[in-house]
Amino acid sequence: MDYSGLVIPILALVDGLLFGLAVKKGVVSFVLLVVAIVVSGYVGFSFIPQVSVTSLINSVVSYTTTHLQLLTTLIPIGNTGAVSLVVVLFVVGLGVGIWKG
Repeated sequence: MDYSGLVIPILALVDGLLFGLAVKKGVVSFVLLVVAIVVSGYVGFSFIPQVSVTSLINSVVSYTTTHLQLLTTLIPIGNTGAVSLVVVLFVVGLGVGIWKG
């Protein structure tokens, strides 16, 4: 028996919860990251060695389209319904994570 259609919405909700917690707690982390990058640039270290923005965007787009096509085959409520369900559950989890985090 294939449980993918049940597991994916549950994971979307849990992922939204964790992402919401990370967003709320991540403001301090972002500030510290900026400070670390400025200090490392001053000292002469480099965190991101020669990564182009176009190659990064192309990788993200190809990864996203591949996994969205896979998602619509696993949840049997149609293409729009499957993506909408996962997005709604993610947003609900995100809201609860930000609110309770």
